[in-house]
Amino acid sequence: MQVSAYRLQDQNRLAPVSPARAQLAEAIDSNGDQVLSDQEIFEHVQHGDEGCRGAGHHHNGDRTALVSEFKHTLIGRPNPAAAAYHSYEQASAELAQLEADFPNLCQRVSLGKTAQGRDIWALRISEDVTNENTSKKTGVVITGCHHAREWMSVEIPLHVAREAVTRYGSDDGATNRLKDAEIWVVPIVNPDGYEHSRTSENMWRKNRRPVEFDAMGKPTNAIGVDLNRNYWDGTAENERLYRPAGDSPNTSWDDFSATSDNPRKDTYRGPKGSSEVEVQSLLKLTLGHENIRGVLNHHSYGDMILHPWGISHQPTERDKMYKEIGNKMNAAMNNSFEVQSSADLYPASGDSDDYAHAHNLVPFTLEVGRSFQPDPSSIQPMCEKVGKANLVFIDEIVARAKEGTIPARA
Repeated sequence: MQVSAYRLQDQNRLAPVSPARAQLAEAIDSNGDQVLSDQEIFEHVQHGDEGCRGAGHHHNGDRTALVSEFKHTLIGRPNPAAAAYHSYEQASAELAQLEADFPNLCQRVSLGKTAQGRDIWALRISEDVTNENTSKKTGVVITGCHHAREWMSVEIPLHVAREAVTRYGSDDGATNRLKDAEIWVVPIVNPDGYEHSRTSENMWRKNRRPVEFDAMGKPTNAIGVDLNRNYWDGTAENERLYRPAGDSPNTSWDDFSATSDNPRKDTYRGPKGSSEVEVQSLLKLTLGHENIRGVLNHHSYGDMILHPWGISHQPTERDKMYKEIGNKMNAAMNNSFEVQSSADLYPASGDSDDYAHAHNLVPFTLEVGRSFQPDPSSIQPMCEKVGKANLVFIDEIVARAKEGTIPARA
């Protein structure tokens, strides 16, 4: 069957599916009529490999928005909403401008370079930031865009960074925050994937490094690794968090939950743990700076506040603290999110939060919004809403570090 025969309903017309989406169209066309209905597309987004964070356990999605977003990929056109979101270059320039405007409060720092040569920019924010003594303050890391298609996850960290420095001196909370904390904001962990998603393939999730060999040394022409399945600190003790017992690298038949050894899958964990420079850069930041005590990652979608474990349904020894902090963050957003463990959404391995937990950091993931690329009209309201939860997180980490009620670094 020629893929060009597949069509879908788009703006009151039947539009042809891109020939490059042959296998995808066939997988979606459950009734075999060569017309991809909105219901078929939605079911695929919910349950296929392209679904939320790679698993079909998502119940908080906006059906209309998700179907509309996915149609751009099927037709083979960029999502025009990209124009309202920061590009990589625009985000980089904004961080540089903040540094120029507030040199005593923030520094733009490159954590590393991607396969395509882009800097992974962080903004280090603290009062008297040029003084090396800021590394003695309580450190917090805030990230966005591990997954390329999750565009809103870029906007919120940028908003937090901007507000942190512009409100200093006029807002007591903002001023005290920078007196007491060293905040690292990394808006785009995955620059190559993000730009590819914006300009070519809006549902792209992974990074863009060519995968020359799989875990068994077999050549492959696949592209990209799921960065949030690639975390491993290099220790034998924590290797199970990257590859659980019984999950062999030489086959994908025994893959652990929403994690794959198939290089063509959206949830491909990579040829080995921490094989990707993006993950290496984040581990070097979070584990290499002894003052860092908390990490807050932004993803989409689902309006959830997630905490470890991601790999297991077993409770952690710090669940009481996670619930307390998570509930305070939720209260700042009018209790509109759900607080739960990542595994309660679905188990996965190689997750950044699990490695942070294993090193006695306090990690959370915010799953924001109800689709991957929400209507631009929601950007500012979402930033303001979720930004409040970010401030609660920072303040909780600082206060608990002073009190000694979070564990010492492992």
